[in-house]
Amino acid sequence: MRTKTIRCPSTGTRRTRQAVVDSRSLATETSVKTINKDVVVIGNGPSAITLSYLLSGRWPYYKGMDALGHPPDFLHARLESKPNCSLVLQDLKELSEGLEGRSSNPVALLYDTLNHPDADTGQDLPSLLSWKNHPEHAIDHVVLGRGPPGGSWQAMEGDVLTISRGTWMELANLSFREWEETACERQLGIRQKRASVKHVAQYYHDYVNIKGLRPYFRDSAEVTSVRRLDQVKNVPAESYAPKLWQVTGHVRTAEGLENFQYVTPNVVLAIGGTDRPNSMNVAGENLPFVIKSLQAMEKLISSQQLNRQSEPVLIVGAGLSAADAIIAAHFHGIPIIHVFRRKATDPSLIFGQLPSNMYPEYHKVYQMMKDNGMTYTGYTPMEQCQIVRIQSDGKVCLQGPDYSTKIKVSFVVVLIGSRPSLNFLENKGRDLTVDVTKPISCRNNPLDVDLFTLESNKQPGIYAMGPLVSDNFVRFAQGGALAITRDIHTKLSRLKAKEESFNSAIPSVTAESVSYLDCPT
Repeated sequence: MRTKTIRCPSTGTRRTRQAVVDSRSLATETSVKTINKDVVVIGNGPSAITLSYLLSGRWPYYKGMDALGHPPDFLHARLESKPNCSLVLQDLKELSEGLEGRSSNPVALLYDTLNHPDADTGQDLPSLLSWKNHPEHAIDHVVLGRGPPGGSWQAMEGDVLTISRGTWMELANLSFREWEETACERQLGIRQKRASVKHVAQYYHDYVNIKGLRPYFRDSAEVTSVRRLDQVKNVPAESYAPKLWQVTGHVRTAEGLENFQYVTPNVVLAIGGTDRPNSMNVAGENLPFVIKSLQAMEKLISSQQLNRQSEPVLIVGAGLSAADAIIAAHFHGIPIIHVFRRKATDPSLIFGQLPSNMYPEYHKVYQMMKDNGMTYTGYTPMEQCQIVRIQSDGKVCLQGPDYSTKIKVSFVVVLIGSRPSLNFLENKGRDLTVDVTKPISCRNNPLDVDLFTLESNKQPGIYAMGPLVSDNFVRFAQGGALAITRDIHTKLSRLKAKEESFNSAIPSVTAESVSYLDCPT
């Protein structure tokens, strides 16, 4: 469904299949050429890559129940009632009804149930989906990413192991194991189940090329503004159709910055949730020896600015990133003071939720946290503790449940999570959240979307996926691609039907009276 000019068979006149903007009408605002797209995707991580795969016309089909009885009987019956019908053409609300799992988004559960049967019980079973290419249904789109395909995975520490199994990191219709065997040297032992971040990042980059998606991707692209066309200055009202969006920004090239400008009825937000590290909101947090990423700490270790002769490094946080920092510092013999707000025995800590046989390194950290500094030389845990103030002389004031103290440190490494940045949207995207009075938070205040289309409930034409709608795992984020593809395909099918009806001089037929998603018999 590419945006293009078509000839009316009855009159011979030419019309466009979707409302577009005359680039001349924007000349007063900018000299940048306007490019019209059916969809503009902002972000190029795994969820955006999967979306591009579906939008390019690759559609999933149900293969049937496996020998072990997957999927559940009720879902099998629903799918078998429409054989040879892609999921893109089916009622996702009906299919996902009754499914339960670790995602709050029903279409994510549906896709995961079919793509990774019984994954929550630790099973690693073949997918129940097959894929067919329908180039006639390809939707014209562009994927804008700040770096190479893979999103934030390209910026992570490469030697760290993923929290999920390697097979759970794979995208549609390309086995991670098969790719790994041909693209990189296979690791032994625990790495057969979990993958290194380096390999996952390379897999996502290679996926775009292997699947022929490269023409849709525009790397090194920074989006600076997303606005409805009726909010753009000096654009005549008659030059835009309702619910069209202008996406502007620039691409970094060897010659400098190259500006771009897209006009589209559909914008998909797929930026992930790691743009900005969370703040402790304490005095001295912006001092130069306070850092907020594992990569920054690794650079300090590599340059010997942080070593075993240094004052202790203060690590703040009780998540996996903080654990990775503890592992790295402990490996290099660097003395560690570990500050975290909860009790070490708090059952909500993620370490207690991970099987020890798959995640031995994290369970080692968990053991260190609970040991109260009795056994592990060079590591001092301080539970139920928080930073009150950081001084310029390298001293940090700490407050515990019944004490306060001041310690001298070399560096403070703050790893307490991150949040997305939607600065390119009006009001920084806050108007799109569930609670518009609070800042966006992937965990506590995600974007408010329809559960079965992922279209914003606040702004039609804006979609969100992945961490922005609380799907933080790759295996679940891909279901959002199915929901969005189905909805946009439906919209464009209805638009096409209306135009064909108009061009053929047939009395107008309302969209509601026609089933545009009928499967072939």
